[in-house]
Amino acid sequence: MQGGFKLEMEDVLKYRIAQIEGLFLLLDHGNTKGLSHWADELERRQIPAVITVEEHMVESNGSVIRNLSNRGFEIGGGFEQPFWEELYEYQYEKISSISDKIQSCTDKPMRILGSKYFAYNETTLQVADKLGIECVLARGTAGPEAIIYKPREYQAKIVSVSNVPSKGMGTGSLCDESLFSRGEAPDDFRDILFSLTVNKIVLVAQTHLSGVKLNWWNVYQDFLNKNVVAWKPWEEFVTNAIELPNEQIPINREVKYVTPKPKIPLEQEMEYPFKKGVE
Repeated sequence: MQGGFKLEMEDVLKYRIAQIEGLFLLLDHGNTKGLSHWADELERRQIPAVITVEEHMVESNGSVIRNLSNRGFEIGGGFEQPFWEELYEYQYEKISSISDKIQSCTDKPMRILGSKYFAYNETTLQVADKLGIECVLARGTAGPEAIIYKPREYQAKIVSVSNVPSKGMGTGSLCDESLFSRGEAPDDFRDILFSLTVNKIVLVAQTHLSGVKLNWWNVYQDFLNKNVVAWKPWEEFVTNAIELPNEQIPINREVKYVTPKPKIPLEQEMEYPFKKGVE
C-alpha cells in the first residue's frame, strides 16, 4: 500500500509540475547553423515554436525560412532596434517591409513581431492593427510569469514575456543572450530555470548563442528533459488575455545591459561539436 501511495503521489506531483504552460521563442540574427540546430531539436521534441527573423535573413536565406514555415514553425518579424521612441512613419516602414517579405517568402501572413529588447509603444499597436498583425512581444512586467494583455483600443494582443533578475545588471528576458549579456554563466541560467514556480512562461533562445555554444545548449537540454513545461502553439498560448485600457497595461523599459558585459566573451565560449560538413 505504501509503495502504491508513493507512486500515486509522484504522479500527482509530476502532473502539477507539468502545469507550467510555455511558449518557446527562438530569435535569429543571421546564424543559419544555430537556427537549423534549434529547429531540428524542437521538431524532434515536437515543441511548437515561434521563430523571429530579421529582414536581411529573409532576403538572403529565403529557402531556409520557407522550409521552417512549411515544417510548422511560426515566422515572426524581428528588428535590430527598440521601438520605444520610434514614430509611426518609421515603424510602419520597418514592419510593413518585413511583413511583405515574410509573406512573399512563406505564402503566410506575418502575425507576430518583436523589436530589440521586446520594446514597443502605442504606435507599435497602431501599426500592428493597420497591418493585421496579431501579437506584439513585450518586455516582461510580472517577473518570470508571462502575461497576455489585450488593449481595449486595439486588436493586437501583447505578450509580456518572462523576466528574471541577474546579480548586478538588472532584469531581462528568460533567455540565454539576456543572461549572457548581464554577466551570468550557463549554470546561473540553469539555476533560474530549475527554480521556476510560475504558471506561464516564455522561454527564449538565440541561435548565435545556445544554437552553437555547447554549455548554453546543454542548459536548455537539461531543462527540456525534465518535462516540466507543457509547450503550447502560440495561438493557444495567447488565449484568455487580460483586457484593459491600453494606458493601464504596464510597460517595462528597464535595460541595464545596453553594453553587454559577458562573463566569458562569445568567441571563448565552447563550440557545439557539430559533425564535419554542417554549415
